[in-house]
Amino acid sequence: MSLISSQKILEILNDPRLELSGFQFSEEMIRRNQRFLEVLHKWNRKINLVSEKDVSLILEKHVFDSLQYLRWLGPSHKTIDIGSGGGFPGFPVKMFLPDMDMTLLDSQRKRCNFLREVVRELGFEEISVLEGRAEQFSGQETFKERFERVLLRGFGSLATCLAVGSPYLKAGGRMILMKSPEEIEDFPKNNPHGALMVDTRTVAGFDGKNSLMMVIEKCST
Repeated sequence: MSLISSQKILEILNDPRLELSGFQFSEEMIRRNQRFLEVLHKWNRKINLVSEKDVSLILEKHVFDSLQYLRWLGPSHKTIDIGSGGGFPGFPVKMFLPDMDMTLLDSQRKRCNFLREVVRELGFEEISVLEGRAEQFSGQETFKERFERVLLRGFGSLATCLAVGSPYLKAGGRMILMKSPEEIEDFPKNNPHGALMVDTRTVAGFDGKNSLMMVIEKCST
């Protein structure tokens, strides 16, 4: 018996604040969500992936927040999730966009081992796990300016996100961040990363607490 019911998952997916009415919620998607949360729960008892221990709370907090990113993503976007940790927002996004070319990057070996197990257990294709610091790969030919989308959640200050994420983006590519609303004041009008704020949106978490989604585009040099 699953740790989380399909009805609970559907309650989250049907929440109007996520605006997911255009997506089809297949049985395979529900099953993958259940299995992902089961593997996460097992590993979370051994290593610190998320602070929440209850599977329902993980769904309401981390999966819900991750699905806010979908507004700016499509299946053709080559995407990297930097600081993926427990697989957020990467795995929930991948479940909705299974054909997306997704890379998950994290600096800790134990977390990367968890991410690889989820990939195996859920049978994901077009997904890879990178182990190391973001600065370690950004200058390599394989990764430098190779992505249409960079995802960051809970990674650090806005300045840190810009510095770390920008090298991975193609010109015209977009970085999508979830930050506290007041952090928009930290976005420099003239920044050294060739970036332009192209969209912002206030979104509510499942608990009603607001966050600000920032979409930052890398300009042509």
